[in-house]
Amino acid sequence: MRAVVYLGPERLEIHQVPIPTLRPDEVLVKVRSATTCGTDVKTYLRGHPKYPPPFLFGHEFAGDVVEVGELVDNFVPGMRVTASCFGPCGACYPCKHRQENLCVNMIHNFAAYAEYVRLPGTFVRWNTLVIPEHMSYPQAALLEPLSSVVHSHKLVQVQPGEIVAILGGGGAVGLMHLQLARVAGAAQVIVVDKNPLRLEYARQLGAVTIDASLGDPLPAIQDLSEGRGADVVIESAGAKQTWEAAPVIARRGGRVLWFGGLAGGAKIELDAATIHYGEIILYNTHGNAPADFWEACNLVSSGLIDTQLLLSGEMALGQTEEALKRMIAGEAMKVSINPELSDE
Repeated sequence: MRAVVYLGPERLEIHQVPIPTLRPDEVLVKVRSATTCGTDVKTYLRGHPKYPPPFLFGHEFAGDVVEVGELVDNFVPGMRVTASCFGPCGACYPCKHRQENLCVNMIHNFAAYAEYVRLPGTFVRWNTLVIPEHMSYPQAALLEPLSSVVHSHKLVQVQPGEIVAILGGGGAVGLMHLQLARVAGAAQVIVVDKNPLRLEYARQLGAVTIDASLGDPLPAIQDLSEGRGADVVIESAGAKQTWEAAPVIARRGGRVLWFGGLAGGAKIELDAATIHYGEIILYNTHGNAPADFWEACNLVSSGLIDTQLLLSGEMALGQTEEALKRMIAGEAMKVSINPELSDE
């Protein structure tokens, strides 16, 4: 089969690799859509801390079951499915306490930019679901990142009437945060970004926008919140500057959610007095649990999350690198990679 192989920073190639063979508890899926992701962009630019190259690439996908192992009884060929990229063991201490995203035996599945992808047994047991009939393959591929956003909102718990500020909020994940905040009843969602296209999309989804390229967004956020600051600040840019800015933008007694990840070894500087005496609550978040994945499916299936603006068309498998470069340039949100399209 054809697959995208990561060879090092800014080096992707299409290789012919064997179609995966299955163990008794595994499932083979023919990929119909694999969506590009900010995590893929980071890996493309600087590598992945856990996986030395070369390795197969991509982790958001949806497709058709084509083969199942002899012990699999909940999926059959022909089913349309999607899966999280996280495979918890279900037996360790965090898993037994409903913190499967923190599983100490976690398996990751990075091989979605390919014609076929193998789902290990733990994915089949915990984090694979059948796609509703009315949901497209690209929409289903979005459930993986949406489930991580769902997980984070269970921590920060936006309340009706609150003001929410999203830093780096114009990307696809930021727009997911925006929509979930509105579903929770936020009175106002403020999106801070530098990209004009992303800011326009945020406005279309009901946000008040601030162009960060024009200067410090703090005065504008204070003006919009009667001088208090935001009740909830969500950092979605994955940048040191916005990590440090988030507690300053929050009101006294407010909550900060650091969602965007920084590179390993990164250090940030915070004013302890602001956080301590202002009783600012800091939340960190990573990944998703099986319950989050199912909830994300329900949100899209019911129409509460609009996916139209999150997708910027389809491209072929051989155009994956071009799709990532479009994201880096701010010309696209998520791109659906369709292995059945011609590269020409």
